[in-house]
Amino acid sequence: MKEDEEIRMTRNIHTTTTMTTPATGLAATNARADEAASRELFAARAELASLGATASPSRLERALERLEAAQQASRRTLAQAA
Repeated sequence: MKEDEEIRMTRNIHTTTTMTTPATGLAATNARADEAASRELFAARAELASLGATASPSRLERALERLEAAQQASRRTLAQAA
């Protein structure tokens, strides 16, 4: 069940990416940073969701740290865009 959900979530990322004319300069750099932050946030959430009740405390802690770092990176890219 979780595997199907992960595949569906991965497919959604690839199918919902917008196709636009490539930007250049600072706009392109910001767009790439925003996209990278979004991908990492999604991956961190998926990793945490995939861990079961038998996951070790250290594994859960690493997954939570990854999620927190991804959330911070995402907030930074939003702040830079504003």
